[in-house]
This record gives sequence, structure tokens and C-alpha cells, in this order.
Amino acid sequence: MSDNIDAKSWYNQFASKQVKTGQNLRHFTILNKCVSYGLKKNSNVLEIGCGVGTLTSLLADYLSSGSIVATDISDESIEIAKKSTAKANDISFYVHNMQDFSIDKKFDFVILPDVMEHIPVSEHLGVFQSIFKHMKDDALILINSPHPKALDHIREHFPDRLQVIDQSLIAGELINTAQKAGLNLVDYHSYGLYIEETDYTFIVFRKDQKINYTKKSVKQVQIDKLKERSKLFI
Repeated sequence: MSDNIDAKSWYNQFASKQVKTGQNLRHFTILNKCVSYGLKKNSNVLEIGCGVGTLTSLLADYLSSGSIVATDISDESIEIAKKSTAKANDISFYVHNMQDFSIDKKFDFVILPDVMEHIPVSEHLGVFQSIFKHMKDDALILINSPHPKALDHIREHFPDRLQVIDQSLIAGELINTAQKAGLNLVDYHSYGLYIEETDYTFIVFRKDQKINYTKKSVKQVQIDKLKERSKLFI
């Protein structure tokens, strides 16, 4: 069950479970991480894999003067998401797998909340290329995904928790694919959400473009050195 038709059918059935789950720690964490990377009240956001609109509604509350375009492969999920965000301003929904997605708009942020692991690896390049076309020059792609080791653990011990497509994303492979689409890695870090160890990763990409490096003054370097040194002796 890896083609779009089967996946769409599976996620149409999965929608009711997502509604019951509702907003949880993961959704609030993702939003806070997006804010830490510069998401502003007036940002224009493309959310890929919005599901039933769980994160979408949080984004809508935060983006008081911004806009959201949300996509998902499941038409059933999109209909639920529309109803749950009916009172929000400036949200557009599209049923799409992002392979050849095209609208006349560019975005400040592209957010994929636990989505890439559910898209076949063979389609990742096409998704990144489609995203690239809709990014402003200074836009960021923000990807939240289960840590590959954590997902491997679930696959071994709790296979019933897996979705129809649930791949462990290898960092090097994902970064290499993104680079082929004209993107550069900004950040990749692991963090613990539901366990003490790391069970999630947060990955940030931007367009590959020339950077005008600005050298710090000697005085500023000395100040930074003192700050870092002082942390060792607190």
C-alpha cells in the first residue's frame, strides 16, 4: 500500500482517529519551535500534511495577520480541517500530494509536521522541488519528524502503531535529497518529547544562495569569549 490511491484511502479512514487525539504536546512544541525560528504574526505559511487541521488551528490563532495554505492527501481530512478552522481568517485548503503542486503564491515558512516519514522516499525530491518553487528567497522549511531510532523501536515492538507508510528518515539521505532540489541545511537537532531519550528531530532548510558573511569586531569576539568562559564556572 504505497501508491497515492491506497494512501489516500488509508488516511481518509485515519481522520476520525486524529480528531479523537486532538491537540497534544507535539503540536504545541512544533509551533513553539517554528516561532523560535522566526515565525511572525504576519507570516505567510504553507503547511504540508495538515491532516484534520490540528496544527493548522494553532497556526491560525497565532497568525493574527498572516495567511495559511494547507494541503493534505486526504479529502476527508481536509473537510474536517475546514470545519475546525471555519472562523479563522485567510486559510486555503488543497487536496494534494505536493508532487506537482502549483499556486501563484510564495511563502515565508513551509511547515511539515510529522509528514516526510509518510511520503515515499522516491517522492522526496519532487516534494522538495515543488516546495522550492513556492519559497521566498529568505524562506525556511521546518520539518518535524520522529527520530529514526525511535521509529525503528516502534516498528520492532509496536508495529500496530505504524501508519500505512512510516519510514525512518536517515539524516544524510534527506539532506542530500534537499541539496539536489537547491536547498541548504540550516539546522538538524534531536530532542526528547515523550521519552527521556531523543524521540523526535527538527530539521530546517533554506534556499541555497550566496551569503554575505559579516565579520564580528575583535571587541565583540572578546565579549563572546568571556560569556562562553563564564558558563563553565557557574
